[in-house]
Amino acid sequence: MDEPQRVLSAAEERILSAIAERIFPKTDTPGAVEIGAVDYIQIALGGAYASLLPLYRNGLRVVKRHAQAKFAAQFLSLSDEQKDLVLKDFESGAVPGWRAAAEFFDTLHYHVFEGIFCEPHYGGNKNMMGWRLVDFP
Repeated sequence: MDEPQRVLSAAEERILSAIAERIFPKTDTPGAVEIGAVDYIQIALGGAYASLLPLYRNGLRVVKRHAQAKFAAQFLSLSDEQKDLVLKDFESGAVPGWRAAAEFFDTLHYHVFEGIFCEPHYGGNKNMMGWRLVDFP
């Protein structure tokens, strides 16, 4: 398969990867990034989910802004617990000045799991790692 088109910038992808790892962290099993969820999202945003690209771009920008406001630090430099607190604000829609916080979080959350368990030809579920986690097929 050719290298997928990357529609998010490297900086946006780093934040997306950090969020995906908090949603489905690596433990004794692979995490979201290792399984390919971020690659899946990049491919989807360049194709079938292109209409969601503005939501993602704005959401990732607001994540940076909210982390700075809440902890006076960059999201990527926060502890896992602090990242979780930032993301809980998104999940509950409690991000000042952005009504779409919960929509962004729900969309991203759903897409991370799509990327973990999708057909591998969509760019996620690398080497069927997601399926192996649940003994499928």
